Amino acid sequence: MAPAASQNGAGSLDGVRRIVVVLPTWVGDTVMATPALRALRRAAPDAELVVFGRPLLFGLLEGGDLFDRAVANHKGKGRVRANVAALREIGADLAVILPHSFRTAWEVFRAGIPRRVGYRREGRGWMLTESIAPHRVRGKIVPVPMVFQYLELVALLGAVPDGDGPKLPVSEELRARGDAALRELGVDDTDRLIVLNPGASFGPSKIWPVEYLSEVADHFMREGAKVLILCGPGEEELGATIAELCEGPVIDTGRAVLPLDITKPVLARANLMITTDAGPRHVSVSQGTPTIVLMGPTDPRYTDSHLGESVVLRRDVPCGPCHLKVCPLDHRCLREIRPAEVIEWSERLIRA
Repeated sequence: MAPAASQNGAGSLDGVRRIVVVLPTWVGDTVMATPALRALRRAAPDAELVVFGRPLLFGLLEGGDLFDRAVANHKGKGRVRANVAALREIGADLAVILPHSFRTAWEVFRAGIPRRVGYRREGRGWMLTESIAPHRVRGKIVPVPMVFQYLELVALLGAVPDGDGPKLPVSEELRARGDAALRELGVDDTDRLIVLNPGASFGPSKIWPVEYLSEVADHFMREGAKVLILCGPGEEELGATIAELCEGPVIDTGRAVLPLDITKPVLARANLMITTDAGPRHVSVSQGTPTIVLMGPTDPRYTDSHLGESVVLRRDVPCGPCHLKVCPLDHRCLREIRPAEVIEWSERLIRA
């Protein structure tokens, strides 16, 4: 890990009645925030813990004791004013701001929450009462796993990690719903289930070539497995394209996208997950499912912690990691990861 970031104004949780945690935007980052949420809960068991963020994230976190109440943020025109009002209405003593953006700190500041904890990024340090500077080497910000970044923030408040990685709770009721959803899709309890997650809301630069995915899907179907293509909203066409390329009958959830909370028991049931570097990757790892991660334009150091039973496949190309949403070249970072390599690693994980 990079040298420790500098801290400012470290405090405690004594006397705190209500904490609001501003959640990250992305699914994967929210999963990686669960160790910090657990640490906060243990450090302030009598305080009300409120999460503030995108409504779709709440089902992902439900089922355990990670929060007491969830408040949805706003998007579109007028969102800053609406978010300020919503945060003010919560009446928190303390805000832990997980995103690095100027806007999220500004909204909390304008809401009048007395204590505001976050990273000093994007010129927002003056709005924070307790803060951490980003990790740097020779003056340049260096990537640090998001799990550790979030834990560093709550450590400012005396919250101590439990040593475990990201975990997403699954209630018995949700597990039953997941089983029912799989039965409706034609997956029985005795079937070997391989899940392919082809998409990424980040952008097309993260997507492995569809012809490669169909080749891997056909391999497992020839071996007698059921193959499920896991599609999120807006990925229906991608799922349909892969299904058309496959020789066998894959299960395309793009025809009826599964709710985000249902992906937890579905991935817990899977024998293997093959995925891009996207949110479902982290959901899969949180359930202890063997996972192959096909990593292209993003820097693996942001996620290089608590990998569980997962293998990250990537190519160290001269143009990467670029973090561009659309590749301006030939997508070599992912095209150079061939189906035969993915199949070989998949078989190793399944046999382990």
